[in-house]
Amino acid sequence: MPVLNAQKMIKLPTGKVLAVAFDHDAAMCAAGDRDGIIHILDANTGEIIQTLRQHVEFVYCLAFCENNRHLMSAGKDKSIREWDLDTGKLVRDYAGIFSVSSVHSASTHGIKATAKSHQMTILSLALGPNHTMATSSQDTNVKFWKNGEPVRTYDWHTEPVTCVRFQPETGILFSASRDKTIRSWNDVNGAVLHRYTGHLGEIIGLEFLDRDHFVSVDALGYVNAYEVGQESAAAFLYQSSCPIMCVALIKSEGCLLLGRTDGKIEVLDVNPDSWEEHHEPLTVTHGELVHLKEVRCIAAHDVHHIVSGDNEGKVIFWDLNLA
Repeated sequence: MPVLNAQKMIKLPTGKVLAVAFDHDAAMCAAGDRDGIIHILDANTGEIIQTLRQHVEFVYCLAFCENNRHLMSAGKDKSIREWDLDTGKLVRDYAGIFSVSSVHSASTHGIKATAKSHQMTILSLALGPNHTMATSSQDTNVKFWKNGEPVRTYDWHTEPVTCVRFQPETGILFSASRDKTIRSWNDVNGAVLHRYTGHLGEIIGLEFLDRDHFVSVDALGYVNAYEVGQESAAAFLYQSSCPIMCVALIKSEGCLLLGRTDGKIEVLDVNPDSWEEHHEPLTVTHGELVHLKEVRCIAAHDVHHIVSGDNEGKVIFWDLNLA
């Protein structure tokens, strides 16, 4: 049976770890916490090599830019920040809330939204092709950005939008929400292309397996599989015995990682050619190096590069041995 092996654990000096992301070479990992601090870690040693401190409170979203030397971040303060990792300096707030030289208060109280920004906490951020970006928020809206400017706001969801993803090859934007639906969007006229249903709980994650297939997970632990363009689920794959907090995909292996509220991580085979089979998790984390509190965030670069963060401030790096 495949084994998920913990390689090293780092306890951050601050609070809950709410977001993690690998750079494109899996040489570095960014970890964002509840205090608004972003820690840049050496993925091989776990050493903190840089600290970015200008966010105010929770950091929920992290994504490395294509050049690997810039990082995007967003969260409770509604700003959308680009960082230069060579200098450690803030390059720009796309939302226009903070200036590079501004002095920040110790709380989000009094921070005013702008015409560009979301009105509430940003929950997800995705970088797309041709200098595009998508963000989603507790305000129920999805924003589509191009060349650093918001060009369209999609407002058809009725609950907070927890996840945005770009469809491979096409760049079409998909969003998943606590309203239990997934929508794909026309970036020209703002129309809904498709409205996918089938979940009974609030959707917390969406991952593309390829251009034509994706999977989604809700907080109740249900995993559904979809074919693009078919609005009903093609298959119900699995229900976890524990509520799920976060998801990530090892795309090269078709393995879905499920971070649970009890601190365990499940690994599930979600390859389209196995959708009709009976599904059980390939492995569940155990051993000495484990999370003891909720797994709040998880990211995967490939089968040998997985990272997760929890409510105690722990960051754990893993290998998945499929042999």
